[in-house]
Amino acid sequence: MKTILVTGGASNLGSALCRAFVKRGDRVICTYSHNRFGAENLQSELGDHLVIAEMDVLSQESVTNLFQSLSSLDVLVNNSGVFTVAEQEKLPVEDWDKVFDTNVKGMFLVTQKAIPLLRKSGEGAIINIASINAFHPGFGGTAHYDASKGAVVSYTKSLAAELGPYIRVNAVAPGLLDAPSLHDDTNPIKTVFENRASLKRLVQAHEVADCVLFLSSATAITAETVVVDCGYSVG
Repeated sequence: MKTILVTGGASNLGSALCRAFVKRGDRVICTYSHNRFGAENLQSELGDHLVIAEMDVLSQESVTNLFQSLSSLDVLVNNSGVFTVAEQEKLPVEDWDKVFDTNVKGMFLVTQKAIPLLRKSGEGAIINIASINAFHPGFGGTAHYDASKGAVVSYTKSLAAELGPYIRVNAVAPGLLDAPSLHDDTNPIKTVFENRASLKRLVQAHEVADCVLFLSSATAITAETVVVDCGYSVG
């Protein structure tokens, strides 16, 4: 049984990640910042193999406090992230800071504290959640988000070189995830994605989780970013 830490574990994708690892028989630590209700519901669903813990990835103190409570860790999944849309001419500096602080700085703060435990594991792995926006920007109004996810991809590759051979570091870049907010067939983002994607549909959260699960135990793979986008990249 491995010990897995999933940040942002109460989100749509985070919940799918927690379910996949628990189903495999792992012990999962699901962190949340605001969505305690969602985390508690997930704990009720998954039982004793899931532990929930409040942690703000933007707070060095909060991150430190969590890691002081851990004695072991085998896999870190940096899933916490935020997304906003605004034209760059009108983008508030506060929005730029929020996106980069959460998607990049938060990932760094958690990773920094996880490294000693992952190294001690002997088979430590880090999987960062990036986005196809890092490779295929142009949805409109997302330049700041795209840039933050580009940083995730670059950080993944550089960190893999630094932490080998004891810790593997990879990333997964999902396409547009299916969510209740996209079930309206007139949603323009959904329409653009489905029309271009080779499979003509949105990505399911459990499909991304399957890829993360694979990378967590793929002992010869490091420094890679795997795209899970229903063929959007080649559309």
